[in-house]
Order: sequence, then C-alpha cells, then structure tokens
Amino acid sequence: MAFISNQARLWAVKELARRAGVSREFFYSWSIDTQPDATIIHVQPGTAMQICFRNLSFEEKDDNLAGSNFRTVRAGWMCCPREPIRSAIPDLIVPFCKQGEDDRQPLFRWAGTDRIECFADLPASIIFSLCRVEETQQHRWNSHAQFAAEMSVAARDGFLSRPIVDEWGLALGQALEALVPGWHPNPRSLRAKISQDIDEAGFGKLLWPKHPIGNANPLLRTPWMALPFDLRYAVKLCVKEQSPLSGGRHLLRTLFLDQPSCLDLIEIVAAEARQRGLSSAVYWQASRLGPYDSGYDPRSKKICNLIRRLREEGVENGVHPGYSTFLSPAVLQEELEILRGVLEERQLGGRQHFLRWCPQTWLDWENSGLCYDSTVGYFDQAGFRAGTCIPYRPWLLAGNREARLLEIPLVVMDLSLLHFMQLRGDALLDLVRGLVERCRVVGGVFTFLCHNTALRDLSFAQQYSQILDMLAFSEHFNWKSYLDNEWP
Repeated sequence: MAFISNQARLWAVKELARRAGVSREFFYSWSIDTQPDATIIHVQPGTAMQICFRNLSFEEKDDNLAGSNFRTVRAGWMCCPREPIRSAIPDLIVPFCKQGEDDRQPLFRWAGTDRIECFADLPASIIFSLCRVEETQQHRWNSHAQFAAEMSVAARDGFLSRPIVDEWGLALGQALEALVPGWHPNPRSLRAKISQDIDEAGFGKLLWPKHPIGNANPLLRTPWMALPFDLRYAVKLCVKEQSPLSGGRHLLRTLFLDQPSCLDLIEIVAAEARQRGLSSAVYWQASRLGPYDSGYDPRSKKICNLIRRLREEGVENGVHPGYSTFLSPAVLQEELEILRGVLEERQLGGRQHFLRWCPQTWLDWENSGLCYDSTVGYFDQAGFRAGTCIPYRPWLLAGNREARLLEIPLVVMDLSLLHFMQLRGDALLDLVRGLVERCRVVGGVFTFLCHNTALRDLSFAQQYSQILDMLAFSEHFNWKSYLDNEWP
C-alpha cells in the first residue's frame, strides 16, 4: 500500500463523481492532474475552477490502515445541506486520515475565488474502502476464513451503519454546486434487490462427495448433512440449542400440519416480494455434500421445474457457489458448469456461501465469466462493509485495473440479524429501517438476503413482510444496464 497508482486515483475520482450525481459527459470534460502531493480536478479546463485533494504520503513502516498512524476524523459540511440529508448525515466520517488532522473542520472549503480544497485524501480513502484494503493487511480470519465485522476499522470507530463513500459523494456534489454556477446533481432514488441463498432444498437427489466417507475423509458430518432439513433442524433445536420442546413442536408441525417444504418456501419468499412490486433473485448451489453444504442436486426434476416457474414469473436465477469454492477456482468452475446447464442463462451473478470472500474472489469470479458478485457484506453484522450501497466495478489493485464485473454490496442478511446480532421484534425492524433510510438518502441499492428456511421462524416471517413493506414499489435495480453502461 506504499504506492497508489495514478490510474487508481482516477478510478476513485470517477467513483466519487458518480456518487455526486455527475453525468458521464460532465465527468469526461474534466482534466484531472495527479501530482505527488495533490490530486486536482480542473472542473472546466481553460478556467481557474478546480477542486483539490491533499494526497497522503506512505511509508512501508506505517501503512497498516488499522494501525496507530491512521485515524478516523469527523468533518463538517461546506454549508448546511438540505433535508433529508441534514437529519440523516449530521457530519461526514473520514477514516484512514494521518494523525494531525483536526476534527470538525469542513471536508470541502474555499481556498480562493475559484478553488475548493479537501483536507483529506478522499481518492485514497475510496480505494481503501471499496477495495477492502484493510482486509488484505490484517490477515485475521475466523475458522471459516471470514473477516468479521468486529475486526474492521468501521466497527472500531463506529461507522459500520454509514455508507461513508456515498456520503462523500453528496459532499462533492455540494462543492460542485458552489463552484459551477447552474450545475445540479442528477437525482437518484432508492432501489431494492431482494435475494435468497438456497442452502437447503429438502429431500431430493444429492451431489455426493467424490470420496467415500471414513478413514481420513474430512466429511465426517456427511451422514448428518444427508438428513432432510426439517429433521436436522429439529435435532439441532433439541441437542445444540438444548430446547427439546421446540424441537418436538417443529417436527410435529412438519409431520402433521403440512408445513411448507424448502422448495415451497422459495416460491413464498419470491411471491412476498412480487406482491409489493419488488423484483427478486434466487441463488442456487451445485456443491457436493459436505460439512457446510447440503449437497442437493439442482438438476433434479423438482428443482428444474421450480427454476422454470420462477423464470416465467420474472424472478432472476443466479449462483451460490459452495463452501469449498472459496479461493478454489477449479471447484468454482466445476459448480458453475452444472449451474449454467440448469439455469440456461448467459449472464449470471450471485453470492458466495457463508459469505466467504476476499478481494481475490473478484478475480476468480471474473475469470469464471460471472457478471456480478453480491457477497461484500459482513456475516455477523448488518451494515456497509465497503462503505457504500451503490454498485461499482472494483479496482483490482494487483492488476492495476478496473474489474470486468460488478459488485452489488450486501447490506442486510437475515442470519446476521437473528443469530449473530440476536435481534428480535422492534429492535430488528428499527435497525433495518435505519439502513433503508440511509440507502434512500444517498440514492443507493438496499440489498436484503433472506434464506428460504428462515421463514420456518414464524415471528421472523412476519417481520420479513414488514421489511418488504418498507421497500414496497421501490425502483427496480437493473444490474444488466450497469454492465452495459460505463457510467450507470
């Protein structure tokens, strides 16, 4: 991280401009000068109008973003913003600043009649945030090779619930309005992307592991995994959660009350979204049976018929690569070959199982011909892992280029709320409502992941409907137009 290329800085300025509501034509009329100590935007070449960002200097000994040489500062607006921005974003949070920066000074301020300066190196902070540079530095993964929210600078400094990069875009828009007479940002409204990760499909044909169970085979839990979902869930309640009464009730409901199957629940979740004018996506697995994969075969007749019905109803079908595909391109390709045959789609996107992700995943997915990823969210907390809710093409630092795929950041996962954050009732709804409103203010995409099996919890099923009510008839997020348009 001791060096940030000029190309990376130009990419970061572009991402900031998109979030400011700058049009493609206006952006490409700019002249951007990347000097050793500053990045300067000549807003109208031939005039003195410019916006200047101070560049950080880096040394190998102090380049750890979570270290003591970097701090998070809170900055002010250039002038008081309009509602609802004023209420939602009382200040601007800027991590990855060097020691010595003063809190509460305006992020952008006049430095002459035609020059506005930013005291922070926003292009560098954008690169660090959107490219998840801190995760490549800390090398702190849990037993599932996941980078937990609690390990992040955002959790440490209390801004995980803020799309800080998108908020900087609003601040730049304010600066441009002050600098360029008659210019106003392009408006952008809240969009929603509802999705399901299908980890369980109940009874059906299984994709068995390549090797038999026993001896040195690590899949010692395979017999347990081969049980149907409802039986496994009942046993889990009885044994792991020490709740035999709940486990017995669940099993009795399944056996005698005609409880919906895992496949039925997929259609129920999709129908709930459709009733509120929301599009949705279903991400399918083709992973072999293993400790963390149920091993259902998406080529089975029941699943193929369901995929066809969903497609006819306008539901997107995508991919959910299994546990073992993380940092394993060959395994990823094996699963994708099966899924491409089943889904019959040329353009596919999806999400990694267990949210097992690191920046290398972007390259693995790009090399596999996938169009978008929607894994960048924390498994243990809701919020903005990359500091944004606006989809973007990531910058691949190792290759010094923009990726040929889209990242659609994940904001909320049901299991984060229920199991890791232990939220219920009004507390759960209030947290989600706050995140929806933050996405609305910056004109972002609210992404919500609901597993089909989560609706086994009747109280959460009701809350899921209430969450969809918050998003009802929001604008559809068309990721294919993002792919086709250099400036979405």
